[in-house]
Amino acid sequence: MNRIKTLIVIFAVLCSASLHAQEGKKVTPVLEIGTGLSVEANSGYGECVKGLATELSFGLDIRLDEKWSMMPQIGHNIMFGDAWYLFRGYIGADYDVFSFYNASVLGRYKLDDGVAVGFGPAVFITEGESTYYIDADPSDPRGGLVKIKPCDFGFRAALTNDYGKHWRLGVLANVGLRDMLYQHPDVGITGHTHLFSLCITGGFRF
Repeated sequence: MNRIKTLIVIFAVLCSASLHAQEGKKVTPVLEIGTGLSVEANSGYGECVKGLATELSFGLDIRLDEKWSMMPQIGHNIMFGDAWYLFRGYIGADYDVFSFYNASVLGRYKLDDGVAVGFGPAVFITEGESTYYIDADPSDPRGGLVKIKPCDFGFRAALTNDYGKHWRLGVLANVGLRDMLYQHPDVGITGHTHLFSLCITGGFRF
């Protein structure tokens, strides 16, 4: 709950600062959902894991001029590692399911015909703790240890196209820059983990 409150405060500050700085400019609320590919890039402990990514976000697209806008966002994203096996109900596997609350601010540049590109910093705060599950050996010392750190920092990039008065389609990339692997050298868990996702998104502009 404290993590959610922190994220809400961050978003409120970003929106307040943006709205104050751009008083009188057009503000468009945007709700977006999406799904796509998640990638857990590991070195050291574990192999690279590919799975399913989901995305839900709400933002305020604040127009600065005819070409530029600023868009603070708050949202939720999930990474389902080895999603095919997870959803088929395979027993005994230690699947990686990482759930995050996120906040970002994108600088957006409008091209022709409703197309825009966006780029900016993002923070991802984990929802709960993901722990190792060693079903084959309940006494394994790795069992119950936390997998990843509570917060990731990185950037977000987006390519969108607006249709009519309300609809938006696009592609969204989340790139984590922090090494997220929680180190447990006493049981051989060391190395690096970086998290990435690429989603096709659909949005509604209010």
